[in-house]
Amino acid sequence: MNKRIKSSIFFLFIFYLIFGFSAAGRICFAKTGNAAGTENKEKINERALKNIKLFSKVYSLIKNNYIRKEPSRKLIFGAIDGMVSTLDPHTYFLTPDEFRQMKSQTSGKFTGIGIKISTKNGYVVVISPIDGSPAAKAGLKSGDIIEKIDNISTYNMNIMKAVGLLHGKAGTSVNLLIKRKSFKRPRIFTLLRKNIILKSVKYMLLPHHIGYIRISSFQDYTNSQLLKALKIIGLKEHGIRGLILDLRNNPGGLLNEAVKVCSDFIKSGIVVYTRGRIKSQDVKYYALGKYTAPDYPIVVIVNSGTASAAEITAGSLQAHKRAVVVGEQTFGKGSVQTVYTLPDGTGMGLTTAFYFLPNGVSVQDTGVLPDFNVGSSKNFIFVKPLRTLREVNLRHHFKNPESKKLKGAQDFKAFNIYFKKDNQFRFAYELLKSWKVIKETGTGE
Repeated sequence: MNKRIKSSIFFLFIFYLIFGFSAAGRICFAKTGNAAGTENKEKINERALKNIKLFSKVYSLIKNNYIRKEPSRKLIFGAIDGMVSTLDPHTYFLTPDEFRQMKSQTSGKFTGIGIKISTKNGYVVVISPIDGSPAAKAGLKSGDIIEKIDNISTYNMNIMKAVGLLHGKAGTSVNLLIKRKSFKRPRIFTLLRKNIILKSVKYMLLPHHIGYIRISSFQDYTNSQLLKALKIIGLKEHGIRGLILDLRNNPGGLLNEAVKVCSDFIKSGIVVYTRGRIKSQDVKYYALGKYTAPDYPIVVIVNSGTASAAEITAGSLQAHKRAVVVGEQTFGKGSVQTVYTLPDGTGMGLTTAFYFLPNGVSVQDTGVLPDFNVGSSKNFIFVKPLRTLREVNLRHHFKNPESKKLKGAQDFKAFNIYFKKDNQFRFAYELLKSWKVIKETGTGE
């Protein structure tokens, strides 16, 4: 087979890879449409065909003239990575191994060091460490820049490539070169990978019949864990009169679990809705009406590490006037990633829509604004403090589309310690103690 035939076959392969077989149907449809529509679509297809020819030419030059032979799979994957990297920071392409790892994380069990990452100024940056993970225990913080992973620079590295490097067999170590404002020079952190089983809900009972529940992420079974916690702290002998829901450093996770969690507290109505470029992405998620917690007051604590599904939970409860939000402005990730299973075990997360709260407000870029802005202290209950890092700091981020828990019923020793050290927790607790005053203002309705 000569080079010209090979080139033609590859050109056709790339055409169908990009446009799909339905593209031909769209082209034919354009010919039967109105004149303006036909002319516009033909121009688009002309430009696309020229670009595909350019891609095919570059591919052929590399395959035929590069100093060493390179596998076609490597070149194609590299091209896709490059294309995806020009989009927003939450769109990604996954190799088969990376795709398996991604699915294991949402199941609540995976092997790694336990951090949520994104990109900023070309480097991999920590959004938040997962409670109890090797990363959290080692002292990694939100805003830390990971300059190198095992001596490999992360500059302009695809986010899922970084995830792949961070993952590995349990018991093996990974070295991270961390840059932090408080460091005179970058420091090396050596972390031991482990099998992480995410128990995303922790709970306790506080004095004055106030319950405390922390949700560290939204994974499979998060809501079932929450319902168990609510049942225990809600026993008659406890009779809780208010609830603190702690969503600090919660990087989000599964939307359906967030909707379930909101449905535990909201009786009816829209929890969240999405709006995208195409009609099929416009979806409304309603309160499920299967379980409703007693109508006690709720205070949700948030910070700059509260992101995505956690922001939806806080914002929706706030919009329904079911909770008062305390803490700091949240991360600001209000975009929807649709996960597509692609050939040969590969996958892709593609940003396809924006989330909107029941009141029509988007959290993209701006985040959820607390009703009471309370700065963080040096120590958090169950979690560690953050430096400010939000969606707005990420490369290629979207602008806002609107432009606008029982350790013992009387085990209060630990509470007293946390009460002294955690400003936001203390404020939330005192707020619930004084709820009658809040209710009179109408905020607690």
